[in-house]
Amino acid sequence: MQEAGASRLFLCASFGRQHPLQSGPFNNTVRIMLVFSKVFVGNLHVVKRPFLVTISCWFLIFGALSALVSSYLGRNDPAMQAAMGHSVISAEAQYAILMFSMGINLVAALAMLQRQRGARTVYLVWGVIDIVICLATLPVKMHVLPGALLFAVICALLYSPKSNAWFSPRKAANDACMTPA
Repeated sequence: MQEAGASRLFLCASFGRQHPLQSGPFNNTVRIMLVFSKVFVGNLHVVKRPFLVTISCWFLIFGALSALVSSYLGRNDPAMQAAMGHSVISAEAQYAILMFSMGINLVAALAMLQRQRGARTVYLVWGVIDIVICLATLPVKMHVLPGALLFAVICALLYSPKSNAWFSPRKAANDACMTPA
């Protein structure tokens, strides 16, 4: 009954049934993510993006946005100001570094979803610089460890063999040549 190349989502819609992703509490979220991916990534049927790249990028996007929101909402928190006061640099400089860092993470993740190879390098270089800044300025060096481990895991996923093949310009050119006109 299933035709070659027809998606499960299309078949469910064509027979009047809903796909599980089309109903439920995540209906709007899934629709927004699909539209967002199609707008920024382009034709998703040409080359399949590795699943771990997608997960890593969306994790970076949601992490950057939540860090920006929480830092904005907690900017006048006395406990946060006291904790930031123990650092070598001022609280204002720490907020500026945080905003800049999360902006880079957000732009790099969006660019990686668009298959921009240089975005991985930008993320890697800025991550190393950020870890060095944290190690130089934080009084308790152990607080850097969780972020550094997460950074290492995300870099390992972004530089895995499947990810390297997907970001490779030669592979992209070969895929473009093999797509039907």
